[in-house]
This record gives sequence, C-alpha cells and structure tokens, in this order.
Amino acid sequence: MVAHVGNTSTRLIGTSILGTELVTVIFDSRWMLIALIVCIIADFRYGWRESSLRHKNAIEIGNLTLADKYKWRTSRAVRRSVNKAIDYLVWVSVGMAAGMAILPRLGIDYTFGGICASIIAILCEGKSIIGHFIYLHGLNIEERTIKGFIKAFIVSLAKRKSEAIGDAIESGFNRIEDKKEDIKEDE
Repeated sequence: MVAHVGNTSTRLIGTSILGTELVTVIFDSRWMLIALIVCIIADFRYGWRESSLRHKNAIEIGNLTLADKYKWRTSRAVRRSVNKAIDYLVWVSVGMAAGMAILPRLGIDYTFGGICASIIAILCEGKSIIGHFIYLHGLNIEERTIKGFIKAFIVSLAKRKSEAIGDAIESGFNRIEDKKEDIKEDE
C-alpha cells in the first residue's frame, strides 16, 4: 500500500512539473497555434466544398462508387480536423522543447524551435488548402514537383482566360524542357 501511495505521489509531482512546463510552452506558442487553427478551419471549409462538388459530379455521371467515396461525413471530417489540431500541438510542443534544450546555448530564443515546427505544419495545411482551392476553381494540375506544379498552375490559369494563350505558354515550357534534355544528351 505504501509503495502504491509513493508511486502516485511521484506521478503527481512529475505531472505537476511537466504540466506547468507544457502550459508555459502552449502560452509562449499561442500565436503559432492560433495560426494553425485558422489553417485547419480553412482546410475544413475548402475540403467540405470540394467533397460536395466531387459528390455532385459523381452523381451526375452516375458513378455511385465515387459518389459514396465523396459523400460528406461530418464525423470523419471533425475527427480528422481534431487529430490535425492535436498533431500540430504536439509538433509545436516538440519544437519548443527542442528549442529549450538547444537554442539558448546558441544565443537564439527557444521559441524559434516552435516557429520552425509551425512553419512546417502551415506548409502542410497550405498544400491541402491550395489543392482544394485549385479543384474548386476548375484547374487540373497533376504535376508532383514544385517546379512542375508552378508551370502547370500558370498554364491552367492562362487556359481559363484564353485557351490559345494557355497552349502557347505550355508549348513554350515544353520547348524549354526539350532544349534542356538535348543539352544533357550532348554532354
């Protein structure tokens, strides 16, 4: 019985110390966490609209399997959004903890670790938001590299305004790529 009480006291003290430290970390990173919450809400909103549009398009073409895939499920969307919030809280906390352990010795404020973790999380959410936004505006981009994505995005935007201008820009990009490949082959 005494060992159990001692064990409980140890847990209480450990939780008190770590809990206080965690509250400090969360308080110091509050603006980073608010920015991440805004990104999660934006992703939720655009994801909802994209899912609804994809569901509607699947119903119109008569593909019930695809329609079922894109049917809006609030519980799944809320669960995924909450999981993202928890994941990003952990990312920022780990970044802050790593910053506390390393950065002060280098003369850098420890919050920089949390800022770096927040930037990575915002970039992840940003990619998702941009993907939803692009689909909602009727653009089709299948490139996987950043350079290819930017080229495809420019061509897609140009084709929305004028098909001929978009084709001209696309052929220009293709000619540049062909010249680069010819130069590599000559070497």
